[in-house]
Amino acid sequence: MKNSSTTKTASRPAKGAKGRAKEAGAQVSSDEGAGARPFAFLPPPRAEAVPLADPSNERGELICTSETTLDAGQLLELYRWLQLTRLVEERLVNLYRQTKVVGGVFRSLGQEATAVGTAYALAPGDFIAPLIRDLGAVLVKGVRPRDIFAQYMAKAWGPSEGRDLNIHFGDLSKGFIGPISHLGDMIPVMTGIVLAARMQKKDTVAVAYIGDGGMSTGAFHEGLNFAAVQRLPLVIVAEHNWYAYSTPTSKQTAVANLADKAAGYGIPGYVVDGNDVVACCEVMRAAAEFARGGGGACIIEAKTYRRKGHAEHDDQRYIPAGEIEYWEKRDPVERFHRHLISKGVATEERLEEVVSDVRREIEEDSAWAESSPMPEPERAAYNVFDNTVVPPAFRPKVLEN
Repeated sequence: MKNSSTTKTASRPAKGAKGRAKEAGAQVSSDEGAGARPFAFLPPPRAEAVPLADPSNERGELICTSETTLDAGQLLELYRWLQLTRLVEERLVNLYRQTKVVGGVFRSLGQEATAVGTAYALAPGDFIAPLIRDLGAVLVKGVRPRDIFAQYMAKAWGPSEGRDLNIHFGDLSKGFIGPISHLGDMIPVMTGIVLAARMQKKDTVAVAYIGDGGMSTGAFHEGLNFAAVQRLPLVIVAEHNWYAYSTPTSKQTAVANLADKAAGYGIPGYVVDGNDVVACCEVMRAAAEFARGGGGACIIEAKTYRRKGHAEHDDQRYIPAGEIEYWEKRDPVERFHRHLISKGVATEERLEEVVSDVRREIEEDSAWAESSPMPEPERAAYNVFDNTVVPPAFRPKVLEN
């Protein structure tokens, strides 16, 4: 796939064992002379850091790639999903500050395009396993804002009926597997999903989202290695937002690009501008087509940035001065807004209509969630396991005295 904002990782031209070993100061094996060593220590291959093109409009302002198969209606749908994601999160922050949210709020401010764009490119029957910052993907898969609000407020009408919080829930009918962990554990789960689909002769693609920190865990390796060997249609979306909580990416992995890790599994790796929603959609479309067609697993690295802390309580004191301001200029929502105007896809008035419609939906759904009741305590015992097989787990009588 050709795209100014996406590219496949490429290694440096091979120099040969002798040349590379000399660069590293290693002793090189040779057929000349007695006592020659039969091996050489070689430096590891390193992929080149791939510069991503920055498309701009006639005023030099950053926009999105023009190389796309999406029509005007689809581009407007993408804009609506981006605005819905951001405005739902803004409402969650307001509810959090009013102490109406139980637990924390984990925003995706600045990286909404990665989740929205990649999820939009999938078929209805495909499955996703999102992270806490992938609300956009959850919404695109069909979960309503009212469900998100009720879930965050631990209400009885929420998807988990108050048993868990944020996006720790799932909906199999929508192809949404609730996350059990954000540290790579969903990758073996999604590998199992596509293995089962293959056994049922389905052409399902599974997408597992993972952060730069989670890519350094054992579960990531085990799940992806199995998927690669079995050529299963698993797509890993690696969200390179530069921090695993407060740990910079450079402190927990040595690769130049997270997609470089694909080479270790014999699968393709792609780098995409994670703040370009069109590029994210196009690279996922190509990856899903590759996986569904029998190519097997692949990695998409989305270079983006988390402009808020790990959660609302994180004051980001570890962020260098000027870093957030730099990424504000690459804001994915404003960038796509400029793109739609500059390409004549929509007028300012049409885009304002989209935002107004989104705000109405959020007002209605937020009011619905706030008016919903809190769960009855005994309901916590139900639906933890399949109650057609295992009865509800009530407190044993012997412990009540």
